[in-house]
Amino acid sequence: MRFMTWFVRAAGLYNAGAVIVFLTPGALDALGVAPPYSDFWVWLPALMGLFAGIVLLLSAMDLQRYGAFPFWNGVIRLTFVVATIALGFGDSAGTFVTVLAAGDIVLVIGTLVGLPVVLGRTPWQLLTNRAELA
Repeated sequence: MRFMTWFVRAAGLYNAGAVIVFLTPGALDALGVAPPYSDFWVWLPALMGLFAGIVLLLSAMDLQRYGAFPFWNGVIRLTFVVATIALGFGDSAGTFVTVLAAGDIVLVIGTLVGLPVVLGRTPWQLLTNRAELA
């Protein structure tokens, strides 16, 4: 359990790192990502990432109770990884997106495989936030 608590915290901090990159002037350019024409498209993913990071950090305080949040975050990350590969986001958005997706693969495996094992709950129980099957 202790490892998974730290793993979920690390996932939250990983999000914080992406937020810093999005909001630091010139950081996207330095990583090969062409900044969008509007600051809105920089702030939107940054704020969404910030929210997810906060939820992960808070969830790590009590994974038995809040384990569904990092599990769902793993599902969302898996969707991002699949979309990045299938739609070629790395080609259009830059190498940074590919690096994010590669990092997300590790977090996906950790949360979607590790959480059910550590918490003793099935993936369905985590998806529905239930301690027992109905």
